[in-house]
Amino acid sequence: MNRPAFIPTFVLWLMLAVKCHAALDVGKPLWGFDGKVLPNAFTVMSIEVGNRGAQPFDGDLVLRDLASGAPLKLAVFLAPGTSRWVQFHPYVGGYVTGWKLTWNDGREREEDMGQPSTGAPATVLLADPDAPGMRAVRMRLFAENLFPATVSATDGLAAVVLDHQPRWDAPRREAFLDWVRRGGTVHLLPGADGAAVQFTDDFSPLNITGNADRQRIGAGLVVRHTITRAEMTEQWLKEHGFAPPELREDGQQNMSDRDGFILHRLAAITRPNIKWGLIYLLTVAYVILIGPVFYVLRKRNYRVLLGGFIATVALFAWVFAVIGRRGYGEKQIYHSVGIARSLGAGRFDVHEWIHAFATTGDIYKFTHGDGSQFYATGFEGDTVRGEIREGKESHIAADIPLFSSRPFLHRGVMNGDDPRLKVEEWTENEIVTQLGKGAVTPIPRSVRVSAAPDFRKRVIAAVIEFNGRYAELTLTPEGFELPPNASFKNAGDFLGKDRYNYYGNYDGSYYGDAEGVVRELRSLHPFFISLANGESLHSKKYIPRPSHAAGSARIFMYADAPPGFAMKNNRFESGQSLVLYVVDIFKP
Repeated sequence: MNRPAFIPTFVLWLMLAVKCHAALDVGKPLWGFDGKVLPNAFTVMSIEVGNRGAQPFDGDLVLRDLASGAPLKLAVFLAPGTSRWVQFHPYVGGYVTGWKLTWNDGREREEDMGQPSTGAPATVLLADPDAPGMRAVRMRLFAENLFPATVSATDGLAAVVLDHQPRWDAPRREAFLDWVRRGGTVHLLPGADGAAVQFTDDFSPLNITGNADRQRIGAGLVVRHTITRAEMTEQWLKEHGFAPPELREDGQQNMSDRDGFILHRLAAITRPNIKWGLIYLLTVAYVILIGPVFYVLRKRNYRVLLGGFIATVALFAWVFAVIGRRGYGEKQIYHSVGIARSLGAGRFDVHEWIHAFATTGDIYKFTHGDGSQFYATGFEGDTVRGEIREGKESHIAADIPLFSSRPFLHRGVMNGDDPRLKVEEWTENEIVTQLGKGAVTPIPRSVRVSAAPDFRKRVIAAVIEFNGRYAELTLTPEGFELPPNASFKNAGDFLGKDRYNYYGNYDGSYYGDAEGVVRELRSLHPFFISLANGESLHSKKYIPRPSHAAGSARIFMYADAPPGFAMKNNRFESGQSLVLYVVDIFKP
């Protein structure tokens, strides 16, 4: 029996329809460096995307969380028959939600990206995808071609094992060295020929000189081992004094939403200071005028009476509008507070909380610095109309209604004044303190640090931390000094854990005047120190920090933010902008 002629024609039409469009295949996402994400941090998510269609794909991949917030968009071009890895950098808060990826390759499509699990920063072996012998490795592998192009995406990485010089472009080389300077650890193994790897060009700081087996690069550490990559395991590292970080869940959980707490503090500065007493008085006068007064005058010339009535309504409408608007200061302004970790040479990895207030409704575009910057918004279930653009032209565009505000987070590498800290004096107490199992470490007795004059002028307060114990530093014209009578206190006593309750509120005057809120914000450095140092005071989940090496400490400097940290949007004035600098120092 003959088949109907329309069947092969219909099949041919379907085949041609597919060939006329791009057709993307999306692989399984890789969250972080080991399939897990660090809570309350920007993370990297890598996906392999292929185009199996006959036409190129030139459009946006859009990553959305299943809760709220602006979607992340990444422009991608894929020629027919090609594939590539792409990376997004979403923010994962204390509550981890699910994510989905959407795109249009001729029709609307979406793919579930799952709900990542949380974990401590990873220790991985950086692997060359083309290198032989990877099957014998017992460490977790991370393909070196997926290393992020900016240090701001490396919070989830604690240490790497390396037995060769990676083949990276300039941004990834810079990101890796920035990660080391910020505090990362590199474990060096012999190369394929059994000899120590000799690094060249940008990687030359990784070469350990002399007979030493380790050296510092900024706040980071490079350690040389003699075993092969087949012998290297996390257990071996732990047994030799390099225990991997641990994400614990027994914190004091005094704060349920630290991002919301900070953003509420910033919002309180721009809360309208409206003169309600004057408004009530004018309201009474208005009611009397349009009520009893016009009633008494009702028998007079109605034309004059009607004109007076209209003029009275118009006048009071204008007066009410002026008084209400002046309560907001009649200007567009933003306030920010951030944590900046030194990368050297006046460069910083900055995490900022920003609150922007607008007097005119519009979709506003906010940018910072140069290169790739990260943004996040949509806190407390707030639905945001806008987008976050990833890549070289990174920015956030968000709707801010009339006399309203928009809180958001920003993370990126920024340029500012180089602190140029120099330890001028460091002596240690003869009395020793027991720290950890069998560790006996002297407490600093006197520390004097000089700083660049322009940087020192902006500093409000300074604190030194030594193995989990804190002391206030005295501000001097030249820098900072540990006072003779200083006593080191534990985190709970020094950082004031009892000033924060379980709902993320502060026991200060949140509902006070804006000037009072500013004064409190400028003295809130203990809270930001606890966040920057990973203390367990305000979260159930936390990562215990290892003890400082002998002869090292950490300085926190709370200061007015430099111009280089400012937001690039000339439609908003900069208001209160504060930053906590974090710098590791070493005994000379």
